[in-house]
Amino acid sequence: MKLKLYVLSSVLLFGGFVIVGCEGAYIPINEQGEAHEENNTESEPVIQDHSKKNNYELIDSDVAEIITYDYQHRSMYIAGLKFFEEFSTEEFGFSNEGSVSITTDENVLRFKMTTATGTTTGTVDGPYVYFEMDLDTNEIIDKKFEPAPDYIKLGKTEFIKHSGEKIELTDERMVEIGLYFKELIEEIEANNEIQK
Repeated sequence: MKLKLYVLSSVLLFGGFVIVGCEGAYIPINEQGEAHEENNTESEPVIQDHSKKNNYELIDSDVAEIITYDYQHRSMYIAGLKFFEEFSTEEFGFSNEGSVSITTDENVLRFKMTTATGTTTGTVDGPYVYFEMDLDTNEIIDKKFEPAPDYIKLGKTEFIKHSGEKIELTDERMVEIGLYFKELIEEIEANNEIQK
């Protein structure tokens, strides 16, 4: 009985902290500055430069549906990457999610991307690609290719044809992708310097 009471108390206390923390982080859209209009009939990218927040945001561009770049941490969140066919499927299109970051002291670019082939949790599930590229030599120094979940074992019969699907890239292709994002990050950072 004491254990149940302790667990219940802990859950309630933790839930309270989450609610209070989220409440302080909420900012209404009309107070966030220019936002992407839902009724925008033209497919023009929306660029939001949140200099005060150290973020740059590109929405609905030729590169991706969403790119958010954090100047301070030199990291980029990407959703709906369109520029590289490897991260799309016929069934789900360019439904993918990942990140790119540059670790300045090591001069290494890290790329992570999950391509949707189904879902087990309501998020993007599918093959995962990870690599690290040395920016001094443009060599791939680490890489990992993980398959899509075994949808059969998970009871997700609608995604069975994608069970264990894997995306494997050559070192040359990873270097191309790495250099593309290195240049994109440099361009974003250069534009930020010009605006200061």
